[in-house]
Amino acid sequence: MTLIAKLCQVSLTTVLRVLKSVETQLPHQLKSQRFPDVLMVDEFKSHASREDKMSFICADGKTGELVDILPSRTLNKLTVYFNRMPLEEQKKVKFLVTDMNAAYFQLTKTGFPTANIIIDRFHVIKHLNTAFNEFRVREMKVLIRQKKNSEANKLKSNWKFLLKNQQNISISEFKTWRSFPSPKYPILTKSMMIDRLLSFSANLKEAYDIFQLLTYHFRNKDGQSFFDLLKNLPNNLDKLFKDKLENLLAYETGIRNALLYDFSNGKIEAKDTHIKTLKRVSYGFKSFHNMRIRILLINGLIKIK
Repeated sequence: MTLIAKLCQVSLTTVLRVLKSVETQLPHQLKSQRFPDVLMVDEFKSHASREDKMSFICADGKTGELVDILPSRTLNKLTVYFNRMPLEEQKKVKFLVTDMNAAYFQLTKTGFPTANIIIDRFHVIKHLNTAFNEFRVREMKVLIRQKKNSEANKLKSNWKFLLKNQQNISISEFKTWRSFPSPKYPILTKSMMIDRLLSFSANLKEAYDIFQLLTYHFRNKDGQSFFDLLKNLPNNLDKLFKDKLENLLAYETGIRNALLYDFSNGKIEAKDTHIKTLKRVSYGFKSFHNMRIRILLINGLIKIK
């Protein structure tokens, strides 16, 4: 906006006044509170003064078109906003695609009575990766207490290999590894190198097998096998790791829907990235109102006449 002011030889206040004036050209669907049958919801950091730090964003789950942005993601404010729609419009929303934010689950009760929850698949995989990675760190600390610093350092430097899809790990390509240098160690395949890492801890090996089996069922969209395994985890599995995995049982309906339908939050996550870039090049926004107008402009929802 400072650049525009210099190029047009006007004050920054004039640029801000013109920016605010384009809000009158909002498209009809934002004013009439119409929503698509598949609605993606998410939040992003706004840091606007006098507003909640986390703002709410929703978009069309089929086209990816931005629907609206709200200054707060709290349930009471979202309920007031969505309940302004007629009940017929609320019932048109068939699917609500979200992450594991519990507040959004309540929207199906207060705002969209006929909508089904779909948990974004990325967040399920992220939850599994985080659970296993936290357990790996705890096992590293155990090795350090046992004076096995070399083994702990190898687990630390090669952590990414343990999170890789086991189906894509090479079992035939031999090479040298920085953590297992020759001539002390022979050349190893990626699979053999991972086996050496897992040999440092029996508990880690057991957790790795469970983690890989869960991700295998999930990637193959086998909901029955996925939840059968979650409900019958071994009793000797690390308690914290087991509890973290079993937390997914609270989202069973949404995860099963995610395996049945192809909707995800990918398009709205891309919009979050664009918003982060806008905030960075603008050095942040003090006013949420101005930020919202800028976001609607870059998404093409305001057509300048």
